[in-house]
Amino acid sequence: MQDYLKMLISLGYKRFYQKGEILFFEGEIPKQLFVLLSGKVRVYKTIEETQKTRGKNTKKIAREQTLHCICAPNFIAEMPSFLNQAFPASATCEEECEVLEISLSTFQKHCIENPSFCHTFIASLCNKIKVLESHIAQNSLSLKERLVEFLRANEAELSNLTQRQIAQRLNTSAESLSRILRELKAQKILSTQKGKIVFKG
Repeated sequence: MQDYLKMLISLGYKRFYQKGEILFFEGEIPKQLFVLLSGKVRVYKTIEETQKTRGKNTKKIAREQTLHCICAPNFIAEMPSFLNQAFPASATCEEECEVLEISLSTFQKHCIENPSFCHTFIASLCNKIKVLESHIAQNSLSLKERLVEFLRANEAELSNLTQRQIAQRLNTSAESLSRILRELKAQKILSTQKGKIVFKG
């Protein structure tokens, strides 16, 4: 990917996004291909759930289910963009981001004219498939197992993550996460310092 960045930059234009800005919403038709040059983007789906209230009443609430967090440099939602299909999820900037936007016709023409670049693009698609497979596999694990796996895989990043962000990544509530954290603390698998998690596993 790094080898092709200069070439890709010559094909499109850069835009800067603030933390919390939306790149695209689920259901939108792609108008360009996004390449994340710096920052981090979270891809998520909005799920509507029914929640019981007092008595027999219920209300519907919307919950965000995180599918993937993309770090630069990387393509964003390249499959729906390339196939001109609606985005299957939404994307938001987790921090300030620099994003390269390339028109779809320009990108497709470039792929046809540069077979070697196609291999890089295909590799990116394969990596996203691995992410999907991992997401499916994690659904069979308990929250405790998913949390331990997450802490192990992201140990170097824990000092920058709040417990709320971790709960969001694991698609659970802050209350459920706190309960599991207490269990793991009692087992001396982790500790907390100034609200941040220190993994000892």
